[in-house]
Amino acid sequence: MSDIITLSDDEEEGRRIEGIPTTFGDDNLSRFSFDVGCSQHVSNNIEPDYFENDFYDNDIYVPYEPEQTSPILTNILPKTPKSISRRRSVSTSCLKSEIPNVKSPPKFEVCSSSINISSDEEDETDELGLRALLSPKKRKTREKIGKVNNEFFGVYCLISRSDRPCYKNRCYIGYTVDPNRRITQHNGGRLKGGAKKTDSRGPWDMVCVIHGFPNHVAALRFEWAWQNPNVSKVIKEKQLKKEKKETPFAYQLRIACNLMSSVPFNRYALTFRWLITNEEIPFPVTCLPPEHIKKKYGKVNKEISIVSDKKDDYEKLGECHICGKDILKIWHFSRCLSTTCRGNFHTSCLSEHALKSSKTDNLKTQLFPVSGNCPICSHTFVWGDIIREQRRLLKISAKCENDELKLLVIRKTVI
Repeated sequence: MSDIITLSDDEEEGRRIEGIPTTFGDDNLSRFSFDVGCSQHVSNNIEPDYFENDFYDNDIYVPYEPEQTSPILTNILPKTPKSISRRRSVSTSCLKSEIPNVKSPPKFEVCSSSINISSDEEDETDELGLRALLSPKKRKTREKIGKVNNEFFGVYCLISRSDRPCYKNRCYIGYTVDPNRRITQHNGGRLKGGAKKTDSRGPWDMVCVIHGFPNHVAALRFEWAWQNPNVSKVIKEKQLKKEKKETPFAYQLRIACNLMSSVPFNRYALTFRWLITNEEIPFPVTCLPPEHIKKKYGKVNKEISIVSDKKDDYEKLGECHICGKDILKIWHFSRCLSTTCRGNFHTSCLSEHALKSSKTDNLKTQLFPVSGNCPICSHTFVWGDIIREQRRLLKISAKCENDELKLLVIRKTVI
């Protein structure tokens, strides 16, 4: 093409743009796709908008040279590409990017035998860096004292204190291992861990709790039978129904008394505890609980046994006072619950002795008694309490770090 536009008065410094007619020379509008007007200064090297217009002076473009940085930062920061713009026609795009090759920074490998770190003492720094990566320092925590929480499995009854007549004085039956935490959850709603049936129907009061079950399975069976008296096999035949003048709580208490008097719950060492004494009502005369079931008042005391590391706090298992043989294992060991009695027995020997002396239990049909008397001090005990004490001794033995103490039993005065 013969038409050429010169954008500078100086012929030596003038630049040419091919493909632009001379008729557009006086047009200040942007006519082309590279967004440059004909009256503007044009450079062959078109840079992105990373910089301001102050870098352009006298129609000569001076490239921006950033400060020298470390190889690591150079690889991370964005790089300005050098572009060459040439157009043969208005519809043809001839943009070509040239990105220089930059060496990648050194890589740090966790499992590598050598780490590239520039320092005066390379050997010591390598070892310290490798230790910091493989085995970071942990905070030192105080050693916790060994403790054993005594078992608690309880089934409770709640009464609603709602102002709404449809929910007022309603009852709810549940299972818990911590009554204080559970009543807080019920009054806090489902977001705090409460049950669906107690949500937005409170506030609730925990009136009573039945505890002393041998394990959580027995407690959950009792809970389900209490909630479904007409479906449970334990008292399904009795067909218990609420009477007209009977309050909801009195009806629930009658169901609980029938369960405590039925097999297998009538042989457990249970305790009926009134948490709110003002709500106490007498047990129904038609179904009184068994005599060995205790009745207590007030809050539940959380008992904790501390595991001692002193050898003087332990004693040998000794020999059985019934058969005269040595007791070799802790799970064969049972002792009288009286603090003044020194009687130690085999569990099987004490069970057989209690069954023989019992008037209600039969040695041929029962494996363990409901209650009995110590053959040495004649202290009356409930068999469930003997087993609960034995399980506590086993937990203390398992918590001992010293192997010698695991073969001994902790004294009564220490607990």
